[in-house]
This record gives sequence, structure tokens and C-alpha cells, in this order.
Amino acid sequence: MHRTRNDRGQAIVEFTLMLPFFLLLIFAIAEFGLALYTQITVRNSASEAARYAAVANLPSATAGTCAADSIEERAWNTSNQLVDCDEITVTYHNPDATSGLYLRGSGVAVHISHVYNTITPLPAIVSLISGGLFPTTWTLGACSDSRLESVPSNQTLVAARAGADCS
Repeated sequence: MHRTRNDRGQAIVEFTLMLPFFLLLIFAIAEFGLALYTQITVRNSASEAARYAAVANLPSATAGTCAADSIEERAWNTSNQLVDCDEITVTYHNPDATSGLYLRGSGVAVHISHVYNTITPLPAIVSLISGGLFPTTWTLGACSDSRLESVPSNQTLVAARAGADCS
């Protein structure tokens, strides 16, 4: 097939017109894939920490820290240090009505609120098109609760963490 002089730049023009859409698609797939991976990691960390708490392990004595062998450290380690210790909150609920103590069957909840920072230029591109409506950080949250299988040894520490469950 013989090309005429008018067809020479057609491929370059088509490529130039389609490149922004193709890059937007690639950035969107990468960004949402990584955000989904992060959300799954946060949920798994909360679930693992709640299970760890159910067998009478204790939270850190100081909120926002990850003391050794604490519930917060379990969540931190399970996430491969993705979540920060100050993003993890452990609360106990449903104490025994008679004694006020947290016994077998009382609840423990682990809340994680992780701030995810985007890594691609997707927010800048979409904000340029939409007028600045696309955020560069997303808050990914997870909560998991469990029932205590054993009585916690430090009831004072546990009572200081009284709060709501995940509902």
C-alpha cells in the first residue's frame, strides 16, 4: 500500500491524543491497587490484634505506643510496620454487670485509622480536570472485635481503655 503525503503524521497525532488517557488509566490502576492492598493489610492487622487480645494479652500502658508483647505491637508487626502505633486504638466493652470486671465473654475492639498517601500523579491530574476535588491522602480504617477467652491480668489497665465496640 502506498502512503500519500497527507498520511505521514497520522500515527504520531493519534498516539499524542491517546497518551494522556492511557497514562491516566495506568496511574488509576496502580494507585487503586496499592490502596486496596493497604486496606487489606490494615483490616488483617486489626483482626490479628483483636484475636491476640482475646487470649488475655494486654494493650500498651500508654496509648499511642507499641510496647513489647502488647496488642498494638501485634497489629504493628502484622502490618509489616505499615501502620503507626498512634493509629491503633484498643477498647474494651461489656464488663460484668455485677463486679464491673472484664471477664470471659466481655468484648475487646481494635480500631486502626491509617492515612494513605498517594504515590502517583493521579490526584494532580484529576484535580486539574475536576477543579481540585481529588484528595492526595485517604483515610483507610478498620475495626475488629472479639470476645475475651481469658481474663486479662491487669483489670485497671483494661478498665482505663473502656469504650465502644465496632458496631
